[in-house]
Amino acid sequence: MISAQARDRILAAMSDGEAEGADLVTGGGAARVADRPGGYFVEPTLFDNVRPTMRLATQEIFGPVLSMMPVETLEDAIAVIDASPYGNAASIFTEHGGSAREFGARVDVGNIGVNIGVAAPMAYFPFGGARESFFGTEHGQGPDAINFFTDRRVVIRRWFGGASDARGHW
Repeated sequence: MISAQARDRILAAMSDGEAEGADLVTGGGAARVADRPGGYFVEPTLFDNVRPTMRLATQEIFGPVLSMMPVETLEDAIAVIDASPYGNAASIFTEHGGSAREFGARVDVGNIGVNIGVAAPMAYFPFGGARESFFGTEHGQGPDAINFFTDRRVVIRRWFGGASDARGHW
């Protein structure tokens, strides 16, 4: 982490998660790195059975913490995601193409993963010049300038084996 304060904030959130009833699967503490004794390291941490009202779900942790919130139905999953004030990313793990398509079309987040834990698309920016070669107020050119001010979503899908039928259904 960038500072002791950031590390301590993340550790406190993980401690609150356990106190609120989330199941700690792995990690959960400060980490030590032998050749970096002055660093502020946190173990990669995984919680299961996180409920939407827990701190792990209501605050952005900004650390190596993954919170899993099992739900019964696709409708339940979409409701949990859309009830959150945040909308950076959401992922679904499924072998059902219909569920993947519906999830991608309905959740209100910026980055959507299908069978991918973190949907992180690559960003490409046009060249806009620098110093005396730069003219204008923004570096964006053409469609990229418009896209900067547009609410867009990215869906990244990964399928493991399987085959579709003639209509493309899995």
